[in-house]
Order: sequence, then structure tokens, then C-alpha cells
Amino acid sequence: MQLYASSPRGRTVVRALRLILVVGILAVLVLQVGSIGWRSVLTSLPTTPWFYVLVLTMYFLLPSFELGIYRRMWRAPLAPLLRVLIRKRVLNNEVVGYSGEVYLYSWGRKLAGVDDAKSFAAVKDNAIASSLASNTILVILVTGFVLAGKVVLVDVIGPQNPIAIVVAIAGVAILAATFVRFRRSILSHSARVVGILFGVHCLRFVVMYGLQILQWWVVLPDAPLSVWATMLVVGTLTNRIPFLPARDMFTIGAMLGVSGFLDASQAVVAGMLVTKSAIDKTLNAGLFATTAWIDRRGSVEAEDLTTAADEFSAIEAEESETAKMYT
Repeated sequence: MQLYASSPRGRTVVRALRLILVVGILAVLVLQVGSIGWRSVLTSLPTTPWFYVLVLTMYFLLPSFELGIYRRMWRAPLAPLLRVLIRKRVLNNEVVGYSGEVYLYSWGRKLAGVDDAKSFAAVKDNAIASSLASNTILVILVTGFVLAGKVVLVDVIGPQNPIAIVVAIAGVAILAATFVRFRRSILSHSARVVGILFGVHCLRFVVMYGLQILQWWVVLPDAPLSVWATMLVVGTLTNRIPFLPARDMFTIGAMLGVSGFLDASQAVVAGMLVTKSAIDKTLNAGLFATTAWIDRRGSVEAEDLTTAADEFSAIEAEESETAKMYT
């Protein structure tokens, strides 16, 4: 299967399937918004400036946290590292999951004093710590909201089979036990370093989920917490699906699907979700192009300076040889 996927025909089939999936997701989203009413959605777009302030804050949350991580692990220059981390975020969101990590690894191995093994170890362990933190906070989030009666999942997906719940918990426990058993083979850094990475990402997810609920609340302050808790859980679960094209569109569709069960205006919810997605995509396109242009311009200027320095050294050497001839 892997050999076929790497062949020219296989790559064509994979691209076609990805395109069909993306078009299908977009079609479902358009139908969902159409059933609510495009005019109602457009007239229900967020008007409070705090909504847009929180959108920008959440956008730069991941690059800001990872800036501190890789700055410490690689001793990388601040501004170029931030630009690369922004492009990493764009690649993961707009291309396919973990494509940003591949790009970051490629950039990291070009740094002075960072070899291939060190670059790969840093990206790998940070990704593992982030995934563990995400799943841990998600379990705590879902458990806390369900026990507090703030998530109305029963109304959305119906009563659950107790056996399915036991199997799901057992599966998570087996995965956790497997990771603990083989952690020395999986991780490159010490337990202390990975623990720090895990704690940093746990803090990031707590801040991100808090900002997300706050962002919705400033638009609809009268809606009960159960509305935002349920949407957050559904959105977070769907957003954890790996290697899914147009993941944000799929997540919006899932949250719009459950919003009909909740005590909130579907038009306002759709307006918030569509507006945030449009801003994210605009920032992704603009910042990716801008940061790439800045780095490209910097590399060209560095090459020009190197060339000029070499030419100047050659001229100095030539003048030195000429002076020796006349002395």
C-alpha cells in the first residue's frame, strides 16, 4: 500500500481522494449554514471588539509557547524562530497534520550546533509531550464537565452502551501503559525535560480552552455554560482527528451540528465560527507569505554580504601583493 501511494498513480489517487473529502466537507458546511439562513448568519456576525482581540490572542498562543521551548533547546535566534513557528502552525492547519513538524525539523538541522539527531529529538519529544498534554487535558475537561452536568452529550449522541465505555477506557489505559513501558525507546530526552514540556503544553491547553470559552461568552453572555462546554468538547474531539484535510471546516460542521440541540442562537454560533475561520485563514495566508518573504530576503542579503566580503578580501590581498612588488 505504501509503495503504491508513493508511485505517480498512487499520488494522483491520494490527491483526488483528498480533494473529494475537502469538497464533501465544504458542501456539508454550506448546506448547514444554508439551513440556518445565510442572511441570518451575516447579520449575526460578532460586533464586540473583544471577540477579535481573543481571536488574535489564540492565533499566536501556540507559536509563543513553542518559541520559549525551542529557544531554550536550540539556542535559536528569536525572530527567525518565531517566523518558522508561525509557518509550522500554518502547515499543520492548512496542509496536513504534522507537516509543520517536518518543516521545523528541516529548519532546525540547518542551525549552527544543531545536528540531525538533536533536531529530530527536539521536534519528536515536543510533539509527543504536546499530544500527551492534549489528551490529558481533554480527558480532564470532558470528565469535569460531564460530572458537573455541563456537557449534554446524551442529548446529542444518545445513551451510551456501558461496554463501549469500558472498552474505550481500557484502550486508553493500554496505550498509557505501553508508552510508560517503552518510554526510553520512544523519547530521546530525560524524563525531567519531557516532564517540563508536558507541563508547559498542559498550561497552554488550559489557557487556550479558557480563552475559547471566553471568546464565545463575550458574544453571547446570556447563554448557559453547558452550551460552550458541549461545543468545546465536540470541537476538541473532532480537531484531534489526525491527517484530516480541511480539519477546521470539519470541526465547524461538527459544532454546528450539535448547536441545534443547545440553547443558543444557531445564526450567532455560525457567525462566530465562520468569522473565526475566515480570520484564521486570512492570517495564515498573509503571515506565511510575509514571513517567507522576510526570510528569503534575509538569506539573499546574507549571501550578498558574504560575496561582498569575499570580494573585499580579494581586493585587499591583491593590493597587498601590489604593494610588496613596489617595496
